[in-house]
Amino acid sequence: MRLQGKRVTIFGLNRSGVAAAKLLHTRRASVTLTDKRASKALSAEIKALNEFSEPNEIRKYLGEHPTECIADADFIVVSPGVPPDIPILCEARARNIPILAELEVAARMCPAPIVAITGTKGKSTTTLLTAALLKESGKFRSVCVAGNIGVPLAAEVQNLTDRDIVVIEASSFQLESTVSFHPLVSVVLNLSRDHLDRHGTMSNYRDAKQKISENQTAADWMVLNGSDASVKDFAASTMAKVVYFTDEVVSANASFSGTFRDGSELFAQGDGVREKICDVADIPLPGAHNVQNVLAAATVARILGVTGTQIQSALRNFDKSHPALVHAFEPVKTIEGIEFINDSKATNVAAVKAALESIEGHRVVLIMGGYDKGNDYTPLCEIVRNRVKVAVMLGAYTQQIEKTLANTTDIMKAKTMMEAVQIAYKHASAGDVVLLSPANASFDMYTDYKARGVAFKDAVHALQPLK
Repeated sequence: MRLQGKRVTIFGLNRSGVAAAKLLHTRRASVTLTDKRASKALSAEIKALNEFSEPNEIRKYLGEHPTECIADADFIVVSPGVPPDIPILCEARARNIPILAELEVAARMCPAPIVAITGTKGKSTTTLLTAALLKESGKFRSVCVAGNIGVPLAAEVQNLTDRDIVVIEASSFQLESTVSFHPLVSVVLNLSRDHLDRHGTMSNYRDAKQKISENQTAADWMVLNGSDASVKDFAASTMAKVVYFTDEVVSANASFSGTFRDGSELFAQGDGVREKICDVADIPLPGAHNVQNVLAAATVARILGVTGTQIQSALRNFDKSHPALVHAFEPVKTIEGIEFINDSKATNVAAVKAALESIEGHRVVLIMGGYDKGNDYTPLCEIVRNRVKVAVMLGAYTQQIEKTLANTTDIMKAKTMMEAVQIAYKHASAGDVVLLSPANASFDMYTDYKARGVAFKDAVHALQPLK
């Protein structure tokens, strides 16, 4: 990508925007930055910019997006948090100015092969598992983790070579503005209703996800969830070689290529050869949903030549302390036989369903609610009826949840996290699980899901025994 002398406007002065600005500035592009937030709210970001450029070397339009910010742009870079349909970007399209995702720009300059992982739930966990398995193989100089997991690819590409490999967590927000993004291996974990406040329709959301394989060729690979009918359909629109993972048993003589579960063991199968990968007991993370995450990661690993023995070793030594795993089905404390689990990262219905499916043999007191992204809560009805003894509603947008779940369990309301935890504790008994699994974003009450998870943990630790 030839950048010297190019005039580039970057929308969104967050981590992705700052990383893109640094990368483009280093490649001698003329950079303009714009953000609707005022400079007072961006002091840390402006400080980061000043560490690699002179104060006036990069133009900044803060507090608004004036037409001047795109007046002479050769192309535009959008951070994931910037909706593509805001008026100024509509104006840019009318002027035929290309609009590219930060992921797109960084990937064009990335010398290392890319494994890209997307899905409605499980992306972060599968990204970290995949990276751990690839690292264990010793085949690569380094294994870089980037993308939606917290480190923009633009911040890493300068340090990479063709002897490295990058594992990217790719969100629909990042993928929707890609053009030539071309991973060696693409992975689609699952697909269910989410982010419709941004994408408008399920079809648009699906189209954004499907862009992960749009530019793959017959020399590439696509890994699909064979247990998810909506994901299996992706095979019809890719030129890549398709392999599957599934938690369903596969016949030994089936023409199946990929990984699967058979009882308490995980296997890989291809070209008529079956090989054990590991035992379910080797999986280092709790929850039945993590079996599928391991299967997906193992499928990528097998494609890239990682052995079953290396996979087992990597799982045994897997580091569970990564920040991306905090607030994801995280055990907090057991009080008088009641286990408290923080699943604040469960910001959609599919994630809540997976969490409830993972709690077998226990009744659940469920805390949920928050900023509704256009969810359909109907898929929760049966499992809530069977496993949830009380649902505690917390947040500004719980009316639809209450209406949908009205005849499935007892429903109570809380105004604060402390109150929600106290209500849950009061209605739980020894052997029960109190689960924070909101199904919604946190923006009605908190800055992000992390702050919400911290509030839950603080409330749990502040509980006084009632019994």
